[in-house]
Amino acid sequence: MKTLIALFFSLFFLFSSYAGEDIAHFRSNFLGIKDYETAETFLATKITEGNYSNAVTINSYKAVCKMMMAQYVYNPFTKYSWFNQGKALLEKTIRLDKNVENVYLRLIVQLNIPSFLGYTTEIKSDTEFILLNIEKANIPEEIKKYILKNLINTGEKEIESLKPLAEKYKAI
Repeated sequence: MKTLIALFFSLFFLFSSYAGEDIAHFRSNFLGIKDYETAETFLATKITEGNYSNAVTINSYKAVCKMMMAQYVYNPFTKYSWFNQGKALLEKTIRLDKNVENVYLRLIVQLNIPSFLGYTTEIKSDTEFILLNIEKANIPEEIKKYILKNLINTGEKEIESLKPLAEKYKAI
């Protein structure tokens, strides 16, 4: 119990001790990551006080950014380390808040990484989760459209079940 209380106060202090950016800023800046420096800047960006309700999803974006760091380094051990750090954080955020945006981020990673990394086990269940939950998700319509368009554009056959929904949202 003492540990739980200490954790709560630590998180409260952490989130209240600095100002940063909101989830729209993170979504936008995530798309601008193009090299090691922009990825580092993204990871260093802080969350605003008014955005604590989105902290888990913001941390999902940061998790994917950590995985992306692997493409900007040369040492294979460093690459694998960045990937594993991001994977662990992403799985943690999904356990804390399994929402459409977090699941989408995991799915898009699974569809785009080499299969030898062994991170493809949730493709079917993530696709099904998005199919069943995107319409009622509490995210802007343009984000829903973006998610569907991005997934359909992968061309993966596992995603074909999302086509009718993508057509409904005029994402294709």
